[in-house]
Amino acid sequence: MNYYSKYDITGFAKDLGLSISEISELYSELINEINSSLSELKIFIAEKDLKNIQKIIHDIKGVSGNYRLTDVYAKASEINDSLRSNYLTYLESDLNELFIISSRAEIEIANFFKERSVFINIA
Repeated sequence: MNYYSKYDITGFAKDLGLSISEISELYSELINEINSSLSELKIFIAEKDLKNIQKIIHDIKGVSGNYRLTDVYAKASEINDSLRSNYLTYLESDLNELFIISSRAEIEIANFFKERSVFINIA
């Protein structure tokens, strides 16, 4: 079975001159970093700490763009723009959607590597 991924992991590996096994280590670190950021984000949401929410969203936007996670990047960019313009009407639902998209991205990435018999270490 040849699993299709909506993320350009193979192209990213080629651009960096890395094997699939080598790039899997980077994606493992990425997933752990995003999960850690999302855990922090939940705390800042509960505290209504918009400054730190914006910082974390900006960081997620950057790292997801670098790793070609287009849907995570798009949602993080949307939230980042809303926070910068102080348009907070849909912030809670947008953040919830980001959690869902990020969870799906983790599954998608894990499946991509699993299909290639490469298992990533997710904390």
